[in-house]
Amino acid sequence: MHSLLPTTATPSHNCQNGLNKTDVSDYVCTLYGDIPISPCPFTEVELAELDLHNELLVYLPAKLSMSELCTRFGIRANVNFENETMIKNVMVNEDQWFITSAHKTPELIYQTGLSAKRTYEDEGLHGMDLRRYIAFAATFKYKFGEFPDRTYWTFLLSGSYDRSGVSIVGFDSRGVLNHHGWMKNFKAKFLGSRYLVIAPRIELTPETETLPRAHRGRRGTQGKEADME
Repeated sequence: MHSLLPTTATPSHNCQNGLNKTDVSDYVCTLYGDIPISPCPFTEVELAELDLHNELLVYLPAKLSMSELCTRFGIRANVNFENETMIKNVMVNEDQWFITSAHKTPELIYQTGLSAKRTYEDEGLHGMDLRRYIAFAATFKYKFGEFPDRTYWTFLLSGSYDRSGVSIVGFDSRGVLNHHGWMKNFKAKFLGSRYLVIAPRIELTPETETLPRAHRGRRGTQGKEADME
């Protein structure tokens, strides 16, 4: 299938600068076609601050498989999805809206997956899984014209690989998405992590609008889903 995304390295979609409903609809339609879209649970204020924090809004429809996502976005991968049974994803049956970093390289480089996961949990953040990562990569290319993490590896800290392993992914110099099952306690100077923000509300209502979202680098309980006093 022909890729729906631009192939040049020149940014061609700045629709996420001051997002409005039309921008969000255009973005989803370009990536996924004419599909029903679940309401975005992030507030207008949260969306307006994306550029300030160098972040992206990402949409991932329910039940699309890893193979279907790669085919739709024209992503070549080293995974034989037809026979792959070890890669486990989360929230497969739910439409997902999430916010993540717009940096072209991962963060927390030369830190283990265990350390990165603790850091994110302390801040009320989540990790990627492979479905989320593919949707993020397509969104990144939609905005910036190129895939992220070229020649870097990224821990996928949600989901799992086999029983106790973790997935690492990244794009090689030829633009192929590479995946391997790895060890959570490994670290390297070409391997990092990416965080994910889930909205602090199921839906936008006057009662939920002021609930605070999690932020990278902001420790504490404000961004967590639940806490005790």
